[in-house]
Amino acid sequence: MWRQGDEIKLYFPMPIERIKAHPQVRANAGKVALQRGPIVYCLEEVDNGPNLANLFLPRDAKLEAHFEPDLLEGTVVITGIAERVDESAWNDELYRPIEPRTYEVSFRAIPYYAWCNRGEGEMTVWVNEK
Repeated sequence: MWRQGDEIKLYFPMPIERIKAHPQVRANAGKVALQRGPIVYCLEEVDNGPNLANLFLPRDAKLEAHFEPDLLEGTVVITGIAERVDESAWNDELYRPIEPRTYEVSFRAIPYYAWCNRGEGEMTVWVNEK
């Protein structure tokens, strides 16, 4: 018999997966999305800085999911190390014949349903893969 205060807790395995779009979705070519179970994640400027198109997720990057109780009343985030294009190395050049220099940065992805709750800024689901 149920009593007031009774709870049921369910635990499902929700490994982090990298999702690719169909090859004919040209806008997402060379990019991946992050997903845990049915939950799609996104990157926001508030966590990862401006120009999210300059972030690259290495194929061998270790990704971790962890609960952050103070983020939006409790949210599981995905964190890891990405690479960011070093824009300062461009010296206002529009084109150059070499691969741009990058440096390592930490990144944080939040569930897509939670974006745009902490101020204005850009957001992306699809991240460049390196």
